[in-house]
Amino acid sequence: MGIISRMPRPRAALPTYPPWDDRYYSPGGAYYGGIAPSSAGINVSLDSAMRLITVQNCVRVRAFTISQLPCHIMEKQGEKKLQAIDFYLYEKLHDQPNSWMSASEFWAMAEAHICLRGNFYVYKMGIEGRPIQELIPLGPDTVTKVEQNKDYSITYHVKMRDGTIVQIPGNKFLHFRGLTLDGITGVNPIEYAREAIGLGLASNQFLGQFFSKGMHPGAILKHPLVLNAPAHANLQKNLKAKYEGLGKSHEFMLLDEGMDIAFPSIKLVDAQFLEQMKMNEAQICGLFRVPLMLIQSGDKSPTYASSEQFMIAYSVYGVTPDCVNYEKAIRRDLLTPQERKKYYAKFNLAGLMRGDFKTRMEGYQIAINSELLNPNEVRNLEDLNPYEGGNEYRTRTSSIKETKNKKESEE
Repeated sequence: MGIISRMPRPRAALPTYPPWDDRYYSPGGAYYGGIAPSSAGINVSLDSAMRLITVQNCVRVRAFTISQLPCHIMEKQGEKKLQAIDFYLYEKLHDQPNSWMSASEFWAMAEAHICLRGNFYVYKMGIEGRPIQELIPLGPDTVTKVEQNKDYSITYHVKMRDGTIVQIPGNKFLHFRGLTLDGITGVNPIEYAREAIGLGLASNQFLGQFFSKGMHPGAILKHPLVLNAPAHANLQKNLKAKYEGLGKSHEFMLLDEGMDIAFPSIKLVDAQFLEQMKMNEAQICGLFRVPLMLIQSGDKSPTYASSEQFMIAYSVYGVTPDCVNYEKAIRRDLLTPQERKKYYAKFNLAGLMRGDFKTRMEGYQIAINSELLNPNEVRNLEDLNPYEGGNEYRTRTSSIKETKNKKESEE
């Protein structure tokens, strides 16, 4: 039986439990280093954090953004840089890393693990000294410990399906780390932000209980006398029959026997509840470096100009750092020292910066006239077929001069 068949499959993260629950003291509980409850009294785990819609929206935006960016293996040929489509790693990173996942699913999973765990572990399946056959992503709870040895090599402690722990050398892993404080493992963002996330979960729980268990009558009628049960039921029935319902709104209400009526209002605003929820959304979006507009939040709708700047900022400060991190991890863990001299990984971020048709055409015109791109390169960016003669770098001025000289020579 191979080592892959003994590893547990990736699964959803298990919740943690409070100290009065026996499971709190089980392996993986808060007593043994799990995520402790927040000050709001909410037990924050990876599973409960994803139940907070702001966290889930941010993780989805980050994951699906990375999943649409193609990862190329580039080859340096002198001064040229070409896509190494015949290199053995190109298909695994660009199209399909293993027999059951597409590259889009793989990179979305990688980004989700980084956002929620701070680490993404990938087992390199293959025979030592030969090309990698498949890249096998591991579940978040599979790697129990990452240890640095005296010679500075890395050993991964992997939990098998039968519960046994197997030590695997670091050269068998592709390890993506988020923010790291020790250079070995990434920090858990959810654990460090558990107070903000716990406050969001507590707010949702309070709001749900406010509507499900709170007393929120539409109107309060005061009667000067003490009514017995039949009189109370008869009065309620008559009022509901005459005034309750959408079709009976704005009717005249006649009160007798000295009764008085009052219409209570919801007092959540008095407690600045809405402002607190907005602040919590902003804090969580800041944690994941996602603009509020991408999760359909914020007080004001962005203008066309401001939304463009938000997307540029998201691409520069949100997406690009992770892409560079992945590119360097691929160089470190997948390429041999000899291959590093010739090959490197590169995410294509051009898709994120695509504007409307008019803006793209104006940008292409500037690039062609500045001899930064030739017409066929522009057509390739738009998924159009090349044409003969389109590989030449010509500015509009040089084309006009050439046509003019040709006409003069013919005359």
